[in-house]
Amino acid sequence: MQIKRYFMVLSILALLAGGLFVGAARQPVTAQAQNLLANPGFDLPYTNGVANGWSAWHEDSGEKCSTKPADWDFVCQPGWGEEMDYNNLGLTQGAPSQHVGVQYITWHAGVYQTVDVPPGSRVRFTVMGYSRAANEQPPAPSSTDRAPRMQVGIDPEGRGQWYTGVIWSAENNILDSWQALSIEATAGASGKVTVFVSSQFRLVAPLAHMDSWWDNARLEVVTPPATPTSTPAPTRAAPPTPQYTPTPRPDGAVVHVVQEGDTLFGIALQYNVSLDELRRLNAGTLGPNDLLQIGQEIIISGAPLTLPTPTPTPETAAPTAAPTDAAPTQAPATAVAGLCVSAYYDRNGDGIQQPETEGLLPNAVFTLVSTAGPAGSYTTDGISEPYCFQNLAAGNYVLRQTPPAGYQPVGPGEWGVALSAGQISALQLGYTRAAETPGAAQPTAAPSPTEEANGSSSGLSKTLNTIIKISGAIVLLLALGVAVLFVLSRRGR
Repeated sequence: MQIKRYFMVLSILALLAGGLFVGAARQPVTAQAQNLLANPGFDLPYTNGVANGWSAWHEDSGEKCSTKPADWDFVCQPGWGEEMDYNNLGLTQGAPSQHVGVQYITWHAGVYQTVDVPPGSRVRFTVMGYSRAANEQPPAPSSTDRAPRMQVGIDPEGRGQWYTGVIWSAENNILDSWQALSIEATAGASGKVTVFVSSQFRLVAPLAHMDSWWDNARLEVVTPPATPTSTPAPTRAAPPTPQYTPTPRPDGAVVHVVQEGDTLFGIALQYNVSLDELRRLNAGTLGPNDLLQIGQEIIISGAPLTLPTPTPTPETAAPTAAPTDAAPTQAPATAVAGLCVSAYYDRNGDGIQQPETEGLLPNAVFTLVSTAGPAGSYTTDGISEPYCFQNLAAGNYVLRQTPPAGYQPVGPGEWGVALSAGQISALQLGYTRAAETPGAAQPTAAPSPTEEANGSSSGLSKTLNTIIKISGAIVLLLALGVAVLFVLSRRGR
């Protein structure tokens, strides 16, 4: 008799547990692209101040680091270290983050990592960066006139050299807050890419604390390589990829034609010429901070070319036209830049878009402003983004954003962007739902396209879950009724 009662109690408990499990809502499991990086969180251990899996790089201006010219147009080696943020100042996105910085000296440095990827695949590198510049210890605010010039970059051939072949993002000069920096590139034939993080405190009088921190990096394949079509077998070996070599000009000057990813410092290293000599030979043709344009000729040695203006002969001389009929002088073509933007629903507020779960948002307004005035405006539709502001002159811009109704931005309301000639940069801006204000009417939030597409299925799922929960309760009540009847029947015997 006692054993049967125990069995009955266990049966009731089993039915109860079954009803609870049946009534529980099922959460969908979503796939996420693989992160190809080793130690993407910059976790311990560290070697010589650099997180395992990563390597340090820096630019060094040589003897200027000892003489310290008053214009501060030089950079030197900083220090690297793990940041544990024991005082909870917000200097990590986890524990720890990668710190780079030095006291009272200008610097340009970061870390990098080379990764195997399928040749021809489109990859995206995203990382969180944080910078501050002040004479006081944190949490004192930064001096706003010390731009950190944070960037991320990808070398599609995986050469591991910061000064050549790297596709760089736009500069981010926001201080005292974490910023998401991102760049995309198509992997080359080597089957490797190298990703870089960079900060550059240059042309500013240094302070006691000029530092950057990096955390939560991610490298993923966003578009796999195209499937090759059937092609006939080659009858001979393909010729090697031509190398860019210096070209002599009629006046004896030797020039280098600027390619994507070239920097003046990298060209100086490539040809074993001092940076100051390149600046002297190319005076008047370099942009601010040694800015180069794709296709520009950089003189490596010899005098700049100055060809005499030919004197027209009587047979070929054109008659002098009246000033009103003179054709306008054709301005030389210059390489332009672009900035592509998109808005997405950042569900977890981490500033990094997960395309599988964080869809695009409509009704975000982006306004781009340059030093010369407005450069364009765009309102997202949540379908056709990213949208690209095109044919932009190289220079500094501010991107202002107005969130969709019911949303607030993850990060600052304005972004500082520096565009180089020939550069296409991208900003993916995340938004979370606005915090509810007591006593105030909440605006109706515009759903993301993913939410709209799944709206009917999610409503059906909620209905099914409600029915299942009610069914579980009914099963539980029936089980209890059967148990009571069984006990009463046993007592009546």
